[in-house]
Amino acid sequence: MPIIDDLNLPPKTRVVIWEINESLQNLESKIVLSENSLKLLNQKKSEIQKKQFLAIRNIFKLLSIKDNEVKYDKAGKPIFSQNKVLSISHSGNYAAVIMSDHSVGIDIETINDRILKIKSKYLETELNYPLELNTETSLIYWNIKESVFKAVDKSGIDFKKNILVPPLDIKKNVVKSWYINDDKIYSFDTRFKISKKYTLAFVIKN
Repeated sequence: MPIIDDLNLPPKTRVVIWEINESLQNLESKIVLSENSLKLLNQKKSEIQKKQFLAIRNIFKLLSIKDNEVKYDKAGKPIFSQNKVLSISHSGNYAAVIMSDHSVGIDIETINDRILKIKSKYLETELNYPLELNTETSLIYWNIKESVFKAVDKSGIDFKKNILVPPLDIKKNVVKSWYINDDKIYSFDTRFKISKKYTLAFVIKN
């Protein structure tokens, strides 16, 4: 089983990261898909998209989540029926799931220099920090902001204006992040990871 990380964290939160190195047949053989999931799988156009979909289902199985217990809202956010909050992410040969009693979000990205070309689209205050914005740190800021976006679950969020991340301490891999608008301020315990092939962050609402 290609589990990179399986973390149990307070409060009542679990994070699983999976490296996809199996065949489609192998991934599918380990799980039982609902009729709806089979339809969703068949709609995936590429092999890697199908593998990502099946890897997430394998993680669900590890978390004792039955496939038919997970539904999706209009925005594609997973909804779990047992009073748990789910967030999922996948990129390249990696898939990740966070499950909690609290509002949570997770994002994983394979390392790619293209992020440097769009950093001004999602960063504002963070551009003034002394830390060098190389590929990895730029991706971490994206990971965190995407995770907060998923946890807040509101439309019209401006990554530059509504989500704030303080300077990163790469050695600690822990930081606070905030969602801010005119009448709401939410804080999140935030953890991140920089690997050779991917970056990851997840947030847990305080």
